[in-house]
Amino acid sequence: MSRTAPALSLSAPEALTSIERWTSLPAEHVLAGQQRVLEMVAAGRPLAETLTAIAEFAEEAIPSMMASVLVFDPQTQSLRKGGYGRSLSPQFQEAIDGMKPGPDVGSCGTAAYRSQRVISRDVRVDPLWTPFVEFAAMHGIVSAWSTPLKDRDGQLLGVFGMYYGEIREPSADDLRLVDHFSHLASIAVEHWRQDAELKRQARQDMLTRLGNRRLLREVADGMAGDPAYQGVTCALVMLDCDHFKLHNDLLGQRLADELLQRVAERSRERLGDVPLLARFDGDQFVAILKERNGTAQRRVEDLLAAFREPVVVDGSPVTVSLSAGVVEWQPATMPLDEALAQAMEAVEVAKRLGRDRVVVFGDSERARSTGHRHVTRLLSEAIAENRVDPFLQPIVRLSDGRPVAFEVLARLRGGDAAGISPSVFVPIAEESGLIVALGDSVLRFAMRTLAEHALSLQGLNLNVNLSVRQLTRDGLADRTLALAREHGVAPERLTLEITESQWLDVDGPARDNLQGLKEAGFRLALDDFGTGYSSLSRTQAIPLDQLKIDRSFTTQLSLGARGQALCHVGLAMARACGIPVVAEGVETPEQAAQLRAMGYQFGQGYHWSRPMPLERALAWLQRREAA
Repeated sequence: MSRTAPALSLSAPEALTSIERWTSLPAEHVLAGQQRVLEMVAAGRPLAETLTAIAEFAEEAIPSMMASVLVFDPQTQSLRKGGYGRSLSPQFQEAIDGMKPGPDVGSCGTAAYRSQRVISRDVRVDPLWTPFVEFAAMHGIVSAWSTPLKDRDGQLLGVFGMYYGEIREPSADDLRLVDHFSHLASIAVEHWRQDAELKRQARQDMLTRLGNRRLLREVADGMAGDPAYQGVTCALVMLDCDHFKLHNDLLGQRLADELLQRVAERSRERLGDVPLLARFDGDQFVAILKERNGTAQRRVEDLLAAFREPVVVDGSPVTVSLSAGVVEWQPATMPLDEALAQAMEAVEVAKRLGRDRVVVFGDSERARSTGHRHVTRLLSEAIAENRVDPFLQPIVRLSDGRPVAFEVLARLRGGDAAGISPSVFVPIAEESGLIVALGDSVLRFAMRTLAEHALSLQGLNLNVNLSVRQLTRDGLADRTLALAREHGVAPERLTLEITESQWLDVDGPARDNLQGLKEAGFRLALDDFGTGYSSLSRTQAIPLDQLKIDRSFTTQLSLGARGQALCHVGLAMARACGIPVVAEGVETPEQAAQLRAMGYQFGQGYHWSRPMPLERALAWLQRREAA
């Protein structure tokens, strides 16, 4: 809210004089009581506690009076119990809680309805009290004065009620006294409302008006500590908009934001009353359902079916689909982060299966997730303990079999980590973010090897893979050049490989890094060419020095004429770019001969050597030279 909170100070000497007339309390005591209330407001004490202190303060000042403070709830348009003095019983408080303002609803209900003070000199004969005469007699009420509490804009905040066991007509001093306590209560309620609004905004996603991550965590923590949820199985659901980047590109950011709003509205409408529906991140939403997986899955399937009807964005229909992951979740025993990770994994499976579907995280996914976490831990430990061993595999010239370079490949050493295949730990490193540390360690090894074994390498270059995470980090080119200078290595001795399956927009941040690396003198290669998303025009946009045809083309050679045709296509694509070509995955002399006959220039694979430690690679190189 833009308005400032009401000032936490009172200047009411007339009211204090009135209090002293009615009570034996000294002025210092009265001032101390007022200060105590204001301090409670400033400290953000619970509203009921503060209003109770005000009511008790009023009763202490006027012992013959019974005080209550009711708070107006705009949502239910009713008066809810706020604070009461000691003279009013709990039964009285419960009886009037939820009172609806009206033209003849006692003193408090009528004061709220009229938005002005109501004085009932004798409730036994006042028409406003006709329905409540017995209730008043039960609680010893004969006279009632009610004053509406208002904010600075004149909006209703609540009602301050003062009751007496005898007929009382207020004097001018009495009314000043009533205004004093009412003003104090108004300050408390208005501060509470503004604080509640600020807290609501902090827990709400401003675009969709759903909850946000903060609210998700608070709700989860609350459920974990709630006895009602002990041993109870709920469902945590992750919803992800399919192809949202495409929608964003086609619609533009403003209309894409409106699309997210429509998705949120339809999801809220279809899921109904659930413990939580929150926007988690970008185009992802999280819901907590009280059902177990079976029922939850059907509800989510109904939600996804609802999106097969287009939503309207800026007056036009837009078709959007969702992929969903559902996880059985016991709040008291499973950490929220674990449940979210499982739901995300289920969403990824749903996307791989074609999107617009629900996947329930079951035993097989749970086992895979456990294995994923185990590999992540082993990989992290291996990196931290310098147990990443770079192996070298030669790249040879097909015309004479002479090596022209080595590719540096990471392997893990020690304990359980040693048995993990790169095909397993590299994708996990990518997902977990460990790929940056892993890639940096391999890059440093390559620089050190080029510096320390220049003679033994006989002028051969080294190839090192760059991950997409490394490629999108600011300053990659500068850092890599600084590392080369630190080791005294000429940049052209290092070829940096980018995997085509991770190919990025050539106009994006990767383009600047690639251009910077090329300008610094490093060579660039596109790995696994033919399996990813790059067109010839996009390949031409990046200054590449080498293309590496994916091993899947080489393995097709065993299919006869069809396989050879595919290899010819791969070579033709590379030749169209005017860039030297390496065939990967060459395992037999026959494959090497066929590729050479087709016109392939270079090869790499088990036919010449498996990846090997540095010492063995240098020895292999020496033997080849001697042969």
